[in-house]
Amino acid sequence: MPQPRLPLPPEPAVYRGLHTDHYPWTEVTSDLLTRQGQGLSAVFDAQQGPHWARFVWVGGALQGGFTARGEVGWPQAMAGLPRAQVSLTPLPPAVAETVWAARTHSPQPLEEGWPQGRARLEGSRFSGVLLAGEACSYWQDGQLLGGQVPQPGATCELLGELMQAPSEAAMLVFWKDLIAAAHNHAPLDEAWRSVCVGLAGEHPCLDPFAREVTVQGGHLTADPGVPAHELHPALLAAFHASLARLGQPLADLPLGTLPDRPEWQAAGLGAA
Repeated sequence: MPQPRLPLPPEPAVYRGLHTDHYPWTEVTSDLLTRQGQGLSAVFDAQQGPHWARFVWVGGALQGGFTARGEVGWPQAMAGLPRAQVSLTPLPPAVAETVWAARTHSPQPLEEGWPQGRARLEGSRFSGVLLAGEACSYWQDGQLLGGQVPQPGATCELLGELMQAPSEAAMLVFWKDLIAAAHNHAPLDEAWRSVCVGLAGEHPCLDPFAREVTVQGGHLTADPGVPAHELHPALLAAFHASLARLGQPLADLPLGTLPDRPEWQAAGLGAA
């Protein structure tokens, strides 16, 4: 059973609430066909009394339509809603795609509240819709696409899938690969040792004298006794601080496919 219509991001509408008594279905159809040929990405809504239909286009392709009862075709929607009020809201293709995909998902609770749960969405590269009361936001690969995020402390539900978080071993391998790749372009050793002195108070495993975490010749070594919940935030802090010390923007590093790996988001690196 499709989900009820979700609130759309506050994008400017082409038209909103036009009545088919004044803007007939034949003209609506002709206009949409023209826009479809121009690469339309949008949501079309029709409402007559308590009954409604929603259609979604992504990049000029009609994904389909649905009502509260299930899938519906365009001729059936016109026949079932002959005197409807219609709206057309253009959306970025990724948002329109997410609106369409979310229609068949069942709500699942997000264990953490907001904003604590954001780290899970980003680390698990969540694609779908986050719901909390009237707040509705759209996500793809752990990135917020648009919409309204929840109020702090809100209980949240998800329409979509959370990818399994990378293992601790996979995360350590990723950090080793990342630091080695960065070092090849901007040698990190001296900057790393320097920033770790200042970060050791907040992240004790970075204390240069303890040598629990070291970078030498671009090779990361981490003591197996350092818990992951301490190690990974420390690596993130030291990595960012080292790049800042070198005046090297992360986005300018030639990192190959590293930003495409699931560990990138799980590490808290965001978009490259």
